[in-house]
Amino acid sequence: MVHVLLICSQGASTAIMCDKIRQEAQKDGVEMEIKAVPLATSSDYISQADIILLGPQIRYMKKKVQAEAGNTLVMDIDMQAYGMMDGAKVYKSIKENL
Repeated sequence: MVHVLLICSQGASTAIMCDKIRQEAQKDGVEMEIKAVPLATSSDYISQADIILLGPQIRYMKKKVQAEAGNTLVMDIDMQAYGMMDGAKVYKSIKENL
C-alpha cells in the first residue's frame, strides 16, 4: 500500500485530483491511499505519507514541508497537469519516484 499525501492551499480542487490519481493506480493494480489536505493541517498527516505532493499554488512552501517530512519525498505537481486534472500524468510521476 502506497500512502500519498497531496497538500494544497484549501483542498477543494485537489479532491478531484486525488480521485483521478486513485483511478490510475487502480488501473495499474497498485494499492494506493491518497488524501488531500490543506497546508494548515498538513502537519497532522506528513508522518503517515510515503510520498507528498504539493499543489502548484503552494510549491513555494516546499522547503518548509521537506524539512518537516524528513526523508519522505516531496514533489511539486506539474502546473499543467494540475490545471488539466491529468491524473495519469501525476500518477506516472509518482510511480517513477517510488
